[in-house]
Amino acid sequence: MTVAPKPEPHLALIEPEELANIEIAAELEGPEGLPDAQEVQDEATIERYLRAVRHYRQEAQRVKDAAQAERERVAAWEERHLKIAQRPLEYLEMVLRHFSSATGRARRTSPNGTLSWRRQPERVEIADPEAFCADPENAGFVRVRKEPDKAKIKAQVKATGDLPEGVELVRDEDKFLIDVE
Repeated sequence: MTVAPKPEPHLALIEPEELANIEIAAELEGPEGLPDAQEVQDEATIERYLRAVRHYRQEAQRVKDAAQAERERVAAWEERHLKIAQRPLEYLEMVLRHFSSATGRARRTSPNGTLSWRRQPERVEIADPEAFCADPENAGFVRVRKEPDKAKIKAQVKATGDLPEGVELVRDEDKFLIDVE
């Protein structure tokens, strides 16, 4: 009988028990319960944590994929069942519209509902908005949106070092990245 050699501790897979401990710590302790930096400095612990990161990212992706598949399945179900109701609805609306047009009345009320015509307000449609805006005669009808050009302001500050009044440069906290392989 041959006994398989024990893997090196830094190569060992992350154990389910350790995953459970991580989940409990994340749930209960939050940032206040972080382990001392000394506890995490050995390579084996860092490698286990990186494997745990990979595990949880894969789990999150699995959940997202399953949820998306379920949304697509429900959308297909909804579409099929709406088609069943949509055709008769369109037909009935067409029949009632025809009846209402034929009577010439603007409104008809009955115990089961009301048929009525409502005049819609006029609206402006512009065939070629770019040409309309370019024509100087239409300048009074064109909105101009004023907003600061942050890219130009930043370039000016970098070039001259002078900040325009009311402007400040803000740097967000450095972003921490974890790449797992």
